[in-house]
Amino acid sequence: MRSKTITTLALSAALLTAGLQPAAAEFPEKPINMIVNYGAGGSTDTSARILVDAMKSALDSEIFVTNVTGAGGTVGTAQAAAAKADGYTLLYSPIGPVTVQPHLRRLSYGEEDLVPVCGLTQNPMAIMVAPDSPYQSVQDLIDAAKAGEKIVAVGPAPGSIPHIAQAAIASLHGVEFKYLPVGGGPDQSKAILGGDATVAMDLTSTAILFGLRPIAVFADERIEGFDVPTVAELGLDVPVKIWHGVFAPKGTPAAVVERLSAACGTAAQAPELLEKMDGMNFYVKYRDHAAFAEFFKAEYSGNKQLLDLIGIKMN
Repeated sequence: MRSKTITTLALSAALLTAGLQPAAAEFPEKPINMIVNYGAGGSTDTSARILVDAMKSALDSEIFVTNVTGAGGTVGTAQAAAAKADGYTLLYSPIGPVTVQPHLRRLSYGEEDLVPVCGLTQNPMAIMVAPDSPYQSVQDLIDAAKAGEKIVAVGPAPGSIPHIAQAAIASLHGVEFKYLPVGGGPDQSKAILGGDATVAMDLTSTAILFGLRPIAVFADERIEGFDVPTVAELGLDVPVKIWHGVFAPKGTPAAVVERLSAACGTAAQAPELLEKMDGMNFYVKYRDHAAFAEFFKAEYSGNKQLLDLIGIKMN
């Protein structure tokens, strides 16, 4: 199996037993509810269920998934943030609802209302066109836009990471793409292959699954299997990425958070989890509580800066 695990683990089994307060030593004493803020069957839900299956063994406890959809993931996020802070209600979320949406609208939660437990994935994005597209590079798209051609970028709802990515690329070149919000990977691919859209900027797995042609990737370095440059190589400072992680409500006891973080780390090393994530073309990048808290803080402020760059303000 081609391993996609990115190792940032500084985890030992001692975290599960040593130095824990009595509350954490007894935790969990009942099933845990993992809220997923998107619908069943999508990549967020699927990766959450893979994690949950592995964490059950690490915690020796039942964990069940509850899908709470709506408003770009913010309904489920708000429900999790307002839950009792005892470790028995958690949130599994991608980047958007927790680091982008709070900058776009007034919500019942913000950065301070979520405790980062662990980061699980970090997946690169690609700029993709149809296989028979005349555009062979990002520069081709920019030149076409400058020449007056209508370049239609397709993706999920406005304010999503794909929307931010395409707007940032266009803004840095002094052009504008028309944005067509249609939904996730299947809908984006249908629009491009059907000729209704020109380009998509989403997970690299979308290109693999639906036969689109990548012309660049958002990543720190080139990706195996994708013979295209990174946006950094093209001189573009657009540090967007799509990741997933686990959060708890504000006020959850620190020892319980550490217990959950360690269990997540054990799960992230499980061969079955790695195999299933590999099958999804998902990259496992575990971050423990401390590392994920620092990462989350940087992402929260960084995405605000990206929104300011493309001129999107809070409604």
